[in-house]
Amino acid sequence: MGDQAKNPAIESLANAPFARVLGIQIESAENGASVVRIPRNPSLLNDGGPSVPIHGGAIASLVDIAACAAVWSLPETRQSATISMSVNFTAPGIGTDLIAHANVTRQGRRLAHLTVDVRDDRGDLIADALVTYKIA
Repeated sequence: MGDQAKNPAIESLANAPFARVLGIQIESAENGASVVRIPRNPSLLNDGGPSVPIHGGAIASLVDIAACAAVWSLPETRQSATISMSVNFTAPGIGTDLIAHANVTRQGRRLAHLTVDVRDDRGDLIADALVTYKIA
């Protein structure tokens, strides 16, 4: 990712051990928006073989990392922490990569509010989320 090389915080986020376990790929992060992918990975599935959905915890982690990348793409961000996250699961993610699109919808001096949509390879909505980050 080109943006990742320009922003050490986003590079660090992508290279964090947990993100690497999930296989997270930050495709873009700029101007308060990010696109983050979690590739299809059998180790992230619920029990039952390849035709079962990806675990909700992996999806929630994708949401949080995408939101964090969007927050860190803001030039004024020096520190951040997740304050709250509400994830609505709308469909199962079966046999597909999942792609999160995060957008800062409102930003104050100390808080940023974001929306995150998670879609499969076909563009079907798998989850949507509201996330609040503390920023400094």
